[in-house]
Amino acid sequence: MKTKNLLILFFIAMLLLAGYVYFFVYHKSHIDTFTAKPDFEIEAVELFRQFTENEVTANDMYLGTLLRVEGIVLSVDESDGEVVAIRLDVDDILDAVVCEPDPIYKREIPAINPGDRVVVQGVCTGFLNDVIINRCVVIELKN
Repeated sequence: MKTKNLLILFFIAMLLLAGYVYFFVYHKSHIDTFTAKPDFEIEAVELFRQFTENEVTANDMYLGTLLRVEGIVLSVDESDGEVVAIRLDVDDILDAVVCEPDPIYKREIPAINPGDRVVVQGVCTGFLNDVIINRCVVIELKN
C-alpha cells in the first residue's frame, strides 16, 4: 500500500513539474528585439576580437544579452527568397558575426548588399568560430 501511495505522489509531482515547465518555461515571452533597449552597443570587429581573445570573459559579459552591433555586411545568406543570415565583416576571411533574423521581422528586412554598413540588434547566443546573434532585426541601414 505504501508503494502505491508513493507512486501516486510521484506521478502527481511529475504532472505538477510538467505543468510548471509548460506554462512558465516553454511559454516564456521573449523581449521584442526591435523596440527593447540594448544592453550593449558595440562594433562587430570589437565584439569578435573580445570573443577570440577570451571566450570565457566574453561569454560572461555578452551571452544572453541584447546587443546592438554595427558593421559592414560581408554577405547575406538567403533560402527560398528569405534572408536566413546576415554576416558582418570582422577583418578575418573565414569568420564573421552571424546575425540570424527574428521570424517576426523577417519580411521587414531592407534590401541589404555586401559592403553596406548596418546596425543590427539581437540576442547573443555564443561563439562557434563566428559570434552568433539570434532574433536579429535591422535597426538602421547606412549606405
